[in-house]
Amino acid sequence: METGQALRETSDALLRDLDVLLTIEEEKRTLEPGNPRLTELAARIEEIARRVLVGTARQHDLTKVAESQVRAGAAGAPETSIDDTVRPIQAILSEWREAERRAATAAPGSAEAAEASALVERLRDEYRRAHEAVIGDH
Repeated sequence: METGQALRETSDALLRDLDVLLTIEEEKRTLEPGNPRLTELAARIEEIARRVLVGTARQHDLTKVAESQVRAGAAGAPETSIDDTVRPIQAILSEWREAERRAATAAPGSAEAAEASALVERLRDEYRRAHEAVIGDH
């Protein structure tokens, strides 16, 4: 995989995880002390935060690789910003379908359901934007 595409995928994953963290944290803040859901949500937040930490380290490594590739004029060096790097629409659709399946099988009201729901929304928006970009290119 090219560095630019790897940066895009890593950045997308970070943004999805950060959105989910925000959603779950906001829900957690509304719960009364002693509610067992607080512990469930806190555990899920910790798990996602670990993924974010790993993702930020990967992104840092990739940016160093990209910088050296650009400086060297290497073939396959990123030519556009992360935001302008197009993600394959099939990859978005595949992730969206998987998130829909996770949401459908998660226990209603669970932290997993909240995470899957937030992910579904983000992927739906990303797919819409990607589809509009494809239509706009024709």
